[in-house]
Amino acid sequence: MSSVRKSVTKAGVTRWQAVWSETGQEGPRRRTRNFDSKALAMEHAARMAIEIENKGIGDPAKHNLERLITRWLSFLEERGNHAPTTREAYGAHLARARKLIGHVALRDLTAAHLDNLYSELLNHGGVAKKAKADGSRDPQPLAARSVWHVHRVMNNMLNQARKWGLIAENPARDATAPKPAKTPPKAFTSDEVARLLDAAGNRENLVVLSTLLVTGIRRSELLGLAMDAIDLDAGTLHIKRVVVAVKNAPLLRDTPKSASSARTISVPPALVALLREQKAKVLETALAWGKGYRREPMFLFCRPDGEMLCPMTVTIRLSEIMRRAGIKGRQPTHGWRHTCATLMLDGGINLKTASARLGHADAAFTLRTYVHAVDARDVTAGEHLAALLKP
Repeated sequence: MSSVRKSVTKAGVTRWQAVWSETGQEGPRRRTRNFDSKALAMEHAARMAIEIENKGIGDPAKHNLERLITRWLSFLEERGNHAPTTREAYGAHLARARKLIGHVALRDLTAAHLDNLYSELLNHGGVAKKAKADGSRDPQPLAARSVWHVHRVMNNMLNQARKWGLIAENPARDATAPKPAKTPPKAFTSDEVARLLDAAGNRENLVVLSTLLVTGIRRSELLGLAMDAIDLDAGTLHIKRVVVAVKNAPLLRDTPKSASSARTISVPPALVALLREQKAKVLETALAWGKGYRREPMFLFCRPDGEMLCPMTVTIRLSEIMRRAGIKGRQPTHGWRHTCATLMLDGGINLKTASARLGHADAAFTLRTYVHAVDARDVTAGEHLAALLKP
């Protein structure tokens, strides 16, 4: 049963509240959600009434894991507290669990089910990159970090199921997830950077590589750069929006990844010259294209019609440059970010300055991720300390 009621805040603002009941183990519980209009509140109340009737919220006997996965992902989308890319990643992780243990009833789900799931994924959860003649792909082991992500999302979902009264305890709390090995970030060496720049192939690729190297920005931030975010006279870039991939299509977000990601980055003259060249190219293309060219915002790196580039398109392009340069074992896009961070810190740049340039939440993360002992620095440290010794 659901209803709608009107309320007025202390500030005199009229709000409409959708009210409905969900039955848990402790009996009926009232749920509410506020809206700016009566129509939206009525629509939501009616939808919740139908959803509760169809899905049997509060009745564990009517739920298996597959049904819970569908319900939880819909709940996240309705609340809107998670970015579309996050919800898509959650869905991909849960798809692995749905395939193997989706049929298990919630009331029967135990930590043993989850432990068996993790073992199966570790041994056979992945697929070969190369397809066979018939198009199928052989199973192969799944990385421990990927399985750990499955566990993390399962834990969040089952904890919500406990709050809904569908289960008494969260079995993921007693399950044993694999511990992913900590792998240090792999940066390009100075020689590899030179080879990659030589293998760029065209001027736009050269500008892309140079921008990633000098600024350390993320792929999403690179694609979100628009004319209103660059001040070449002042020599600055403003990270104010990003382009991410959702269901293999580009999506523009008007806010960066986090509060610390919204930042202003200083650009040296050498890069300013390349960016001026790219800006002129975009403006010329827009003029030649005419009316159908996208101008709001006008992206610095985009398709011929001004529309957003798909992030995977950039990754494929940079992978091809790596292939031409004969370099393997590095991430095509994020490897440049690792390189920027490593070169800054190895060059003696202040840790806090480097962290702010990279858009990290705090310097401690930068310290944990990028500052590690290397032979040359260790030798220098030893010589510096030895100078304090008396003959």
